[in-house]
Order: sequence, then structure tokens, then C-alpha cells
Amino acid sequence: MSAFSDTLSQYIDDKKIKVYSMAKYCDTDRSTMYKFISGKRNPPSDEIIKKMAQFMHLSPMEWQKFKESWDVARIGADAYYKRKSVESFICNFPDQPSAEFCGCSFTPDVTYAENRSDCISLTSLQHINYYVHQMLLSEADRGSGEIQLFLQPDYKFLFNLLASLNPSGSLKISQIMCVGTETTFTDDHQLINLKYLHSVFPLYMAGHDYSLYYYYDNIESHYQSFNLYPCMILTSNEALLCSSDYQTGIFFRSGEVLRMLKNLYISYQEQCTLFFTPAPLTPENHAVVIGNMFDSDFAENDLLGIQPESCLTPFFTGTLLREMFNHDLPNADAILAMAEQAFQMSMDKIKNQQFFIYSTYEGLLQFVRSGRTDEIPEIFYHPLTTRQRIQVLEGVCACCESGAYRFLQKPLNHLPGNLHFCIRGNSGTMIFKNNAGKIFVLNIEETKLVEIFRDYLENMEESCFYSKEESVAMIRQIIDYLKKKRTETE
Repeated sequence: MSAFSDTLSQYIDDKKIKVYSMAKYCDTDRSTMYKFISGKRNPPSDEIIKKMAQFMHLSPMEWQKFKESWDVARIGADAYYKRKSVESFICNFPDQPSAEFCGCSFTPDVTYAENRSDCISLTSLQHINYYVHQMLLSEADRGSGEIQLFLQPDYKFLFNLLASLNPSGSLKISQIMCVGTETTFTDDHQLINLKYLHSVFPLYMAGHDYSLYYYYDNIESHYQSFNLYPCMILTSNEALLCSSDYQTGIFFRSGEVLRMLKNLYISYQEQCTLFFTPAPLTPENHAVVIGNMFDSDFAENDLLGIQPESCLTPFFTGTLLREMFNHDLPNADAILAMAEQAFQMSMDKIKNQQFFIYSTYEGLLQFVRSGRTDEIPEIFYHPLTTRQRIQVLEGVCACCESGAYRFLQKPLNHLPGNLHFCIRGNSGTMIFKNNAGKIFVLNIEETKLVEIFRDYLENMEESCFYSKEESVAMIRQIIDYLKKKRTETE
């Protein structure tokens, strides 16, 4: 028996289905249908699954369970839930807030400030939350603050508070986390490492000076198996040690204890590796960032990407790039030369079938309306004219015809407008805007995460995409509209 055969048998019994009639409806023989029911065989195609569901009159929730059980039986539980976790991470990536982002303001708790005990026992989650709250708000109110975390990103109160901070001066946040050596899922089948990643991204979105370090170990044995206080939170003048469930802990103000714990934290950090290498995209560092994104590793490997709009930079070459470029920028000639080389390299990879981008039709329409792409900060170029937009769309259309570019269907056709993600070799890059509208580039240094995303992108099913013919027809419709509009205005 398998997960699929169990689910199928349950529906047949509950709905009193006649096996012979269902087999006939699905254009298969009765013996084959019984093999599906017993788990000796799995249905070979999505079409048969859909016909079985139609015959049994499954509700939307029943259909979801039925389809999921078939996918699990077909590709294995670990592979299925790992890919679903990636899909969930992409679909729920934090987008820019619609209103201006404001961090939290506060008035320090006088009671907390007056309690000068050097050591306080903490006996509940509420008790720990109170001291964490005061520690972080007090540190954010300093002219130059520093917060050091040695814990997993599963403390929701802490990370929600960190993401909402509005420091009065500079605030540096660093964290050390454990990355599991094996594929581990939560009770609801989420890949735990991706769940952690989803928890820390609001800190990048808030624009904090945040550094995430990692080491490999067995998460459960390190945090949940008779370890007294494995979690630590440090600020300039205070420290808090607590259990992995955040129910008990000890709060310290002693300078001697704090110095010892800070030295311990630094020694641990030196043995760890940065999870991401962040780089905000600015006029001053744009050439450097482009150079890093299109280094020798890019030249030697295929590129896989997923983002809201089609990748348009390969078409920004030659005359078009020089026409749209903002030549008033500092170091304009160097930036222009670097960009032209990088974008041409992308076009060469497209021609060599080494460049594959999955995007949404709605994302392409955003470019059509505005003449801009989120891949490049607005300061670097002027909005494309109607003629230039048509030129770019012709290039995108050719890439759809070759299969290098594909448009996503449900549920990925509603990607967050903020995420641009690509994999090249053993490296990964995420490009997004933070709450202040600044473009950030995060280079992924942790190879297991790169492997997880590559597995997902390489194994996306045909049902995720529009066909080549449908994609080309949609772009042609846009081009015809723009040509007509251009003729009317000339």
C-alpha cells in the first residue's frame, strides 16, 4: 500500500464507487485499476488522476489531498515536501509594504531600568519576552548598538520585534544558527531550514545591518536533548540565556559575565560561515556588484531563475543600453562598460541554451506599462520608450519560442513582485527591494540551500507553465498593442 492507494481506497469506500465503472470512465481496464487501489502500480499520468477525481466527484479539498498523495507516491515524500517548501517560500516571500515603513518607537520601562540586580531567574515565556523586549529597545536607543544572537530563528516574538526596530543610531545585529545535516521537516511538512530562512528575511527587508552565520550539526540533539540553556541573546550591557522552548532562562547585567559571554560568542562566530553576502545596489558599488554577479562561476555554468517579470537585461545591449543609460552618474563609463559586458554574457548564454528564466505574464505587463524593470535601480537608466519596449519584447518573444523563457501558471503566476532569484553552479543570488525601496543583492553562501532551490527549478512540472504557443501569442498581443499605440501618437 502507499499514501495514494490508501487515499484512493478511502474515497472508493466512502463514496461507494464501482471500480469497473470508474475504470471504464478513465479508459483503462479493471485489473489496472485494482493495481492502483492495492498500491502495486501508480497512475502514470496527470490525466488519469483528473479523470478519477471527476468520476468520484471530489471536492476541492479532497482533490488537493488526492493529487498530493499521488505526487508523494510518484516522487517520494522527502522530494515532494522539499519542493513544496521551496514553492511556499517563493510564494510567501515578503513584499514591499504599501505604505511607508515605520519602525516601533518606545518609552523605556522605568521599572526595568531601576531593577539593577545582576542576575535574575526567568520562569516563563512571558517573563523572557518582557526582558527581551526591554533589552532590544534599549539597545536600539543607543547611538551605536549591537545585538548578538546564538539561537535558531524560531523565536517569533524576538524576530518580529527585531524587524520592527527603528534605531536612533547605528545598530549591528549578528546571529549564529545551526543548519541541519539531514533533510528535516516540521509536523506540517515544511522544510525546517526554509522555515528558518523565512523568519529572518524581515530583518533584511527592514534594512538592518544584519549578518547571519551558520554551522552544521544535528539541530534536535543540539537544542532539544538535555541542553541546559543553549540559546543566548547579548546586547552592549546585558545578556540573556534561555532554553530552546523559551520558557526558562537567566538574565545578567554583570560586566564580568557579559565579557565572558561576548568572548565566547566571538569564538563561536569565528568558526562559522556567513549564510549570505549582502550588497545594497548603489551608484557607487553597482559596477562591483555586477562584476560579482557575472564572475567566472557565472560564465562556466547554466543559469536558472524565477522572478515576477522576464529577465530583460540580456536585451539591454549595444545602442539600446547607451540610449537608456544615465550618463550623468559618477563613474558612468566604467559602469556602462561593466553592464554591457555582463548583459552580453547573458545573451550569449541564452543562445547557447544555458540560460532559463521562469516569470509571470503580469510581471511583463508591469514593464510594458512603466518602461522599467526592478532588476536595475531607476537611477541608472531612463524609462524605455515605446519603440525600445517593442524591441525588448521581440527579444523576449524569441526566447519563449526557444524555451529559454517560460510564463508561470497557478499558483506561481502570482509571485511576489519583490523577489528575483537565480542559481548558477554552486551559487545563488536573491535580488529584492527592502522596505525603504533600496535594492539588495544577497549571494547565498550555504550550498545546501542552493541545492534545494536548484532541485525545485530543475523539476518543475509542465503544468506549472503556459505552453510555448500560448506564451508567444500573449507577447505578440502586447507588441501589436504597442505598435498601434505608437502609430496613433506619431
